[in-house]
Amino acid sequence: MDYTAIGLALALVSSLTTASAHALLKAGKDKLAVRALIGGVGTVALAPICFFVPLPTNSLIPWLLAASALHTTYQLVLIRAYEASDFAVAYPIARGIAPIATAILGMALLGDQITTGTIVGVGLVSAGILTVAVGRTIAAGGLIAAGIAGLLTTTYTIVDAHAIRIAPSAMTFVAWFFLLDGIIMFPIFATLRRGRVTSLLRSEGRQGFMAGVTSLVSFGSALIALRLAPVGIVSALRETSVVFGMLIAAFFLRESVDRRRAGAAAVIALGAILIVATAA
Repeated sequence: MDYTAIGLALALVSSLTTASAHALLKAGKDKLAVRALIGGVGTVALAPICFFVPLPTNSLIPWLLAASALHTTYQLVLIRAYEASDFAVAYPIARGIAPIATAILGMALLGDQITTGTIVGVGLVSAGILTVAVGRTIAAGGLIAAGIAGLLTTTYTIVDAHAIRIAPSAMTFVAWFFLLDGIIMFPIFATLRRGRVTSLLRSEGRQGFMAGVTSLVSFGSALIALRLAPVGIVSALRETSVVFGMLIAAFFLRESVDRRRAGAAAVIALGAILIVATAA
């Protein structure tokens, strides 16, 4: 069985759903409440599975905790970026740095083997994503937050890939990761929104539930893909979600998308095609 091809398919599934999850987070009136609900949905859905998969090994536990800490930090920084900037600007900056950096680190640290053609495809995806945000006004705070989110994306992707590869089963890492996500995020939300927790959960409940279900599909498929395919390839294909993000920004969030960004989307698509053609 060609596990790399399965990994590519799962990465593309993640791409289709990632932009929707981010758009739902961006559209929430209180983004921290939405994010807490995303964590809650994941915890409730995956907690039962923890009883049926092999327990995390001693070697996995530190990596699982590191992944949880990195993702929590990333989410809080990303919320700051979305509060300060348009989705169409913050999202590509936050995601555009990751593919090429992740591919290089994957080869250097994890021993991933990637062809020259695939590297070119990954580079096109990164270049296209970053071009999406060029020429748009963004507040200094939003730019810094989006850039830090991009660096954190690269870091957590490498950590996730290593962790899920040393886990006794893919679902061990997936289930325990989602369990911890809600356990960590909800107390942060409750502390920062003290006195408004109930009202915010009520007002953002529908948005948070939808984002939570979408995130389960998006990130769950991405994690399993990291076990089956080189991390740089998974990262690049997942970040083609920026194309879907632009469509969401234009048609649902009513943000402007000009011809230049449409051209950038074509470059991203070309990169994805090259990756699939040379990696499968």
